[in-house]
Amino acid sequence: MAEGYQQVNDAEKGLIDGQPASLNKDAVKATAADIGKEGKEFGTKTMGEIGKTWEQMRSAKFAESNDPTADTPVKKCIKFTMIYLVKPLIIIIMIYAFIVQQLYKVYKILPMNLLQAIFGVGLCFFGGIYFMSIAAAEAFRNFGGMRVIEEFVICWDQAMLVKAANEIDDEVDADADGTADVQQMSYNELMTHKAKMAMMAIEQPDRLQKALEYLFTAYVAVVATLKVQFARTVAVALGIADMLVLPSCQLFGPMLAVIYGKDLQHWVEPTITTIVKLTAVIVASYIQAIISAFYSGLRGGRMFGTSVAYGLMPYLGPYLTKCGVQDPFDPEQSYIDEMIGFPLAAAGFYYQFTSGFVLPFPYNLIMLPCTIVEWAIRWDVYT
Repeated sequence: MAEGYQQVNDAEKGLIDGQPASLNKDAVKATAADIGKEGKEFGTKTMGEIGKTWEQMRSAKFAESNDPTADTPVKKCIKFTMIYLVKPLIIIIMIYAFIVQQLYKVYKILPMNLLQAIFGVGLCFFGGIYFMSIAAAEAFRNFGGMRVIEEFVICWDQAMLVKAANEIDDEVDADADGTADVQQMSYNELMTHKAKMAMMAIEQPDRLQKALEYLFTAYVAVVATLKVQFARTVAVALGIADMLVLPSCQLFGPMLAVIYGKDLQHWVEPTITTIVKLTAVIVASYIQAIISAFYSGLRGGRMFGTSVAYGLMPYLGPYLTKCGVQDPFDPEQSYIDEMIGFPLAAAGFYYQFTSGFVLPFPYNLIMLPCTIVEWAIRWDVYT
């Protein structure tokens, strides 16, 4: 307890992560104005991108209707994916990336005690839902957190160069006929042209290659660490899968064989095996979510109680002397953190358990990227 208190004391002095010791009103106003200005500019730009993407979809559909036998089905599928899936997905990613950038600005102006309180409440009420992501973040930090962030920034910067070059390339009309050149290219020409454009836009291919190699290595190491950390849950998942595969094949195999037909009967076993593994992952994840929710609730409640004890009580102590609070207030001699933390932990665990470890709307939409990452990591760890 003394060590945790010492960490909070250091945070109050602004010695941890460069956080300010207290909330600066001028910094808050400047950050709010900056976020408002950038939000307006980003909104205008994003609406333009959405409109442009919609027009490209209509143009592509018109071109396909005019020349339905242009190239091979595979190439048509690639172009369809690039226009109808990848471009909208890029816009969605840019929106979430902008939100993260603005949240980081808010993070930099908040004092450590307030940040600790926010993270504590988050752990109390959402720690069981994102237990694998939280464990992965801790593993990444132990593996070399700042190095991972630096390598990711390299990849992001190079991707932004490609995005900017692509936006310029989509507007090029070299023959001045009123139609962008990329709209007049065949599938082969468009794929070759875009690949060359992306390679020309990347300024540091060797640095990008090293960054991708490091991120892949870090991810593999983190997954290996999580497999060890959640070995018991992994054993439950694999045990359930092994026991259910054979009876499931015997029970559902004949029915699927009839549905698939003679030509696709060799897909019956892989289909059943995948479904069984997916079910095992869900069951094992639920078991681990209960364990993690209980632990994260206690941890988050302690973080919140400690931040209140060190960040708020020294200011409220003189006004609470009639309630038995000592003046001056000494956090190390007080039980205020336990009095606040344990009830909050209980409330957080109860909320997660009764909600089935699922976020309600609209939080599930806001946290959709985190949810996708969470289940992707679970699949890698449990299978």
